[in-house]
Amino acid sequence: MKTNHVKKVRFIMVLSALFLLVLAGCEYEVVEPDRAPVTEEVLFSEKIIPIFNTSCNFSGCHSAGAVPPDLTPGGAYASLMDLNQIDTVNPANSILYKSMTTGSMKNYSNAAQAKLILAWITQGAKNN
Repeated sequence: MKTNHVKKVRFIMVLSALFLLVLAGCEYEVVEPDRAPVTEEVLFSEKIIPIFNTSCNFSGCHSAGAVPPDLTPGGAYASLMDLNQIDTVNPANSILYKSMTTGSMKNYSNAAQAKLILAWITQGAKNN
């Protein structure tokens, strides 16, 4: 009976050691978000429209006549404003920004794009 107990203790010790080795071998790369403020003016036509062109208004997603808002170069600004997607008083509360960072469009955008969108809204969301 004592032999079974010793075997169980050894087995548990070996499993524990293996678990610790596996755990010690795990490595995670932590990527810190870019928290540096955007200091240059973010132009809608030069910085925001290209984001929409690569991530939003292709293959019928947010193109003219498809799922609102229309994010084509000719319709994006008016559509965003008409549909109240932009909150210049509380930029982080803008529907556009929230959908890109935590909502349904999160998988179609990245942190750099969201940072530019937030900076543009913070700067007054001008049609420039």
